[in-house]
Amino acid sequence: MCVLNFCRLKNEQKKNALSIFKIIMRKMGISFREIEELLPGYLSGEMPEKDRAIIDQWRNESFENEAFYNESRKAWEAIPLLHEMEQFDSFEALKSVHERLQEPEHAKWWNTIQQIAAILLFPVLIYSGYVTIRNLSLKKLQEEHIVMQTISSRQGTVSQFVLEDGTKIWLNSGSELQFPTHFNEKMREVKLKGEAFFEVTKNINQPFRVNAKELQIDVLGTKFNVSNYDDDVSTEVILVEGKVKLSAENYQVRKEYGMMHPGERATYNEENKNVHSIDVEVTKYIAWRDGELIFHDDIMEDVVKRLSRWYNVEIVINDSEISNYVYQATFRNETLSQVLNLLEISAPISYRIVDSKVLPNGEFTKQKVYLMKKQN
Repeated sequence: MCVLNFCRLKNEQKKNALSIFKIIMRKMGISFREIEELLPGYLSGEMPEKDRAIIDQWRNESFENEAFYNESRKAWEAIPLLHEMEQFDSFEALKSVHERLQEPEHAKWWNTIQQIAAILLFPVLIYSGYVTIRNLSLKKLQEEHIVMQTISSRQGTVSQFVLEDGTKIWLNSGSELQFPTHFNEKMREVKLKGEAFFEVTKNINQPFRVNAKELQIDVLGTKFNVSNYDDDVSTEVILVEGKVKLSAENYQVRKEYGMMHPGERATYNEENKNVHSIDVEVTKYIAWRDGELIFHDDIMEDVVKRLSRWYNVEIVINDSEISNYVYQATFRNETLSQVLNLLEISAPISYRIVDSKVLPNGEFTKQKVYLMKKQN
């Protein structure tokens, strides 16, 4: 069964309708080629049951797919009306109304009113369909022209800046934040690579969201730290104040992990898709904002990772026996040599530095530091 009188369209009109519909779908952001080809037949009713099952399954996979389908259906319903608009002759319609008004008085006035209403209502419906498609296209056009900008923090430095909504952000060494020049009305959304501390301005009507790889952190107004470096297999969130909600989307399926409370550290593992939470002393996790590196009962693997990022060097543990060595120290404004000397004095560790080399393209390799177990 064909819906919305699609079968009444001529072959050429059907081709035009399908072309218009595919253009609208692309403007709506639907990039699934198979779905794009199948939706017209699904909406028109001219599709075998086995193919309809593909669309049904796609709709049920996520709320986003269902939302795309609903918008597609609205656009589809307006297409036959647009074709009718091309054939509508307003002059002939008004002439018909005038002739009806000149009929003998014994004609039923109710029939006349019904005919007038039908003639005048039809173009109104057509125009409504046109406005729906136009507004949908304008909305997508505005979204496509949102200007994104990126702020980066060089190795060994901390950058601080303020977004247009008043949210304060500290960006750690070797990190970058991507955000729009203007937030939309529904959501303030940013994307993080590396580590950042957020002091979010509260706005109940416009939540704030941080995208950190797969993990999404949704807040209204709060203070929290996010660590999300490319070479890590996990994303870490430390909540200082307020509330945040964690969720992740994998294969178009969203999983909610619930709310965090202040003083909690949540770690999202990208491999098993689980979140592990513990209560911590938040000070050592946010001290980097003031140029401090605090290690308190941290294993040497974690110490090496943070020092490598901070000083932009490659530190390699050459002896597996010291990988799990627990270390405690606080560094502030020390050079790499000073840190390594202190490490050698306070731990059973020695080190060797290999200077950087010049590559054929003129660039330099990173300086390397090898850590070994100190020999007696």
